[in-house]
Amino acid sequence: MARFIGFGNVVLPVRDLPASIAAWTALLGGPPAFQSDDFAAFSGDGVEIGLTAAPWVDHPLVFWAVEDIEQEHRALVAAGATAMTEISDGSLAEVGTAEAAAGDNIDPATGIVDMPGARLAVLKAADGNLIAITQEVPMDWSADQS
Repeated sequence: MARFIGFGNVVLPVRDLPASIAAWTALLGGPPAFQSDDFAAFSGDGVEIGLTAAPWVDHPLVFWAVEDIEQEHRALVAAGATAMTEISDGSLAEVGTAEAAAGDNIDPATGIVDMPGARLAVLKAADGNLIAITQEVPMDWSADQS
């Protein structure tokens, strides 16, 4: 049985990342803590929001916080979930059915991704719903991450 310790964050799919960043910056009163070509993360005052222009999600996806991502990943797989990985077009596929996206931050055996400040994984539950888990990793957000 997996143990979620709380709400981690929510990732929202967006069509126009710069416009969404501007809107959320105005709404939250500050710029993203992290930004790349297809992703931005806002973090602070209890708000954890990610914006993605990549097609790996087509609806909001809640990430559940866990203390040990490998342990919880194994527990979810043992309960019938299927590990997913991001592939080259930015979408998700079951681990082992397609080549994982380029980069040394994705474990091809599990789909676990190392990101600035977090490790994350997306799995598909036996009922077809996506389950996302995240483990916080200490990070100095005051350093320039752009």
